[in-house]
Amino acid sequence: MTDSNLDDLRERIRQLDSEIVERAAERTELARQVGAAKRRQKLSTVDYAHEKVVLERVQSEAKERGLDPKVAERLFAGLIRASVTAQDEDNLRFAGVGAGKSAVVVGGAGRMGRWIRRFLSTQGYITCALDPAAEPDENARAREALSSAELVVCSTPPAATAQLYASWLQKPPFGAQCLRPTGVVFDVASIKTPLIESIRVLQRAGVRVASIHPMFGPTAVLLRDADVVICDTGDSEATAIVEKLFQPTTAHLVRLPLDEHDRIMADLLSLAHATAIAFALALPETEHPVRSTTFQALESLAAAVVRESPEVYYEIQTGNPHSLDALERLRVALDRIVTAVKSRDSHGFQSLFDEGIRRTPKAK
Repeated sequence: MTDSNLDDLRERIRQLDSEIVERAAERTELARQVGAAKRRQKLSTVDYAHEKVVLERVQSEAKERGLDPKVAERLFAGLIRASVTAQDEDNLRFAGVGAGKSAVVVGGAGRMGRWIRRFLSTQGYITCALDPAAEPDENARAREALSSAELVVCSTPPAATAQLYASWLQKPPFGAQCLRPTGVVFDVASIKTPLIESIRVLQRAGVRVASIHPMFGPTAVLLRDADVVICDTGDSEATAIVEKLFQPTTAHLVRLPLDEHDRIMADLLSLAHATAIAFALALPETEHPVRSTTFQALESLAAAVVRESPEVYYEIQTGNPHSLDALERLRVALDRIVTAVKSRDSHGFQSLFDEGIRRTPKAK
């Protein structure tokens, strides 16, 4: 093959890449029109049955054309995610939940705070951040708006949020502005125990308080596979207002009693984080020249966890009264593996797998 032939082939691939991008953009635009039709007919954004038909069709067509069906499946799964994301964004805009309303995001200069501001802005809210890292002018606007904003969102660590709630109940100095919100207040904290008493005191003072836990990070774009925990604070009106923010999206809303939240999060957060941290600490100092798929998956997870804020993860572990129970189960599980290996107990090792199968969902 001559250099000119190679260049011609690469140019043809470049043209095809451009056409693929153009068609993907066209497909996403058509998906927006489908979303508009669904809104008019009051249909759900996600249609799993139709998605299955699409994926099965493209897999069949790929096989006929000599393309690995798995490649086609991954390609179109990405396109479907892009379509659902576009429809979600449009649904938020057309819902207009926050049209003409204002929201103050305490901690709004942080990563999750910025995500919340974008999320609320899409729904029409005029947002501002109250945060030491924000510009002085913005902080001044946020303090001015705090008492009258329809929403006040606390995207701050649980202990800091509890202190903030307490400060709102203090009588301001003579001539100073009262900062107690008159709108709905809600937090997005990963643990709730440090907040429960502060929430109750605020409620007794007449403040409308809700509490949620978005089970995703600030890099989330598509909420289709994400859970949002809606904690029952006893204020049904405030909770309904906050829940309404997520109803136009494809997020899965899970309702929990406020007092039950941390018991469940001990497994979902404390246990999961500790497992990833322990794996990172058990890795050798020098990198191996070869990796298995299992190793890569665990290494990638551990790498992501240990690069998060140690202060936040420390508070998740120590602020949750159920964390130590979860960590003790992790220690016992590791001891059982060590015991089975040391004693060369094949039946005991098999029983660990049998128990693991009972405790885990079927592989997809």
